[in-house]
Amino acid sequence: MLKKMSVFFLSFWLIGGIAHAEEKFSLSGEVSFQHDADIYICLFTMEDIQYLPKNELLPPKCKAISMNTDLKEAGKVSFRFDSIPKGTYCIYTSQDVIKNGKVNYENYQINEPFGTYKEQGPECGNQLDWNMIKFDLEKDITGIKITM
Repeated sequence: MLKKMSVFFLSFWLIGGIAHAEEKFSLSGEVSFQHDADIYICLFTMEDIQYLPKNELLPPKCKAISMNTDLKEAGKVSFRFDSIPKGTYCIYTSQDVIKNGKVNYENYQINEPFGTYKEQGPECGNQLDWNMIKFDLEKDITGIKITM
């Protein structure tokens, strides 16, 4: 009897641990914009933000949305990220008016339209402050609104 109970509890513990380890969530919302240029919507970790000046805005961390007449008229675009593991992230959006697929800086300031899910204060200027824009993903988040 003790052996059967031990096997049962061990199985329950293993299955519970696997289910918890596979916890995934989704994020969705829309980005408003003003310029006629491609849009990048990125889900970044702290490490991604630290190396942002050296990275191109590429999948899988970024979704590239090509500008077209319908999007330009609407002035906004919807987005969705699925199967994202629990963790700490930021959503960074950029409009590539320079048309090179990168985040462009001038004097340590981002010089293209951008936005984030969590607003940062005006004291940050056109620099990203991880501590202000990060959020913990522990459940699905919908209805996100970002303005560039």
